Amino acid sequence: MRNDILNLKEQIEQYIPYNEQEANDKHVMLQYINKFDDVLTRKNEFGHFTASSWAVKTKIEQKC
Repeated sequence: MRNDILNLKEQIEQYIPYNEQEANDKHVMLQYINKFDDVLTRKNEFGHFTASSWAVKTKIEQKC
């Protein structure tokens, strides 16, 4: 799991924030990763990173 955390940290470090809020979020996330060992599971009682997505197809195709 350590490699997953290092990969996440590297991706966040390379991310270029769009605005001030994203820059602040980036800073907080990196501080959190540096402070806690387990940031990817619910074992961390203070919180953990999680993600979800919603895929939407913009072109509707009708098949008969």
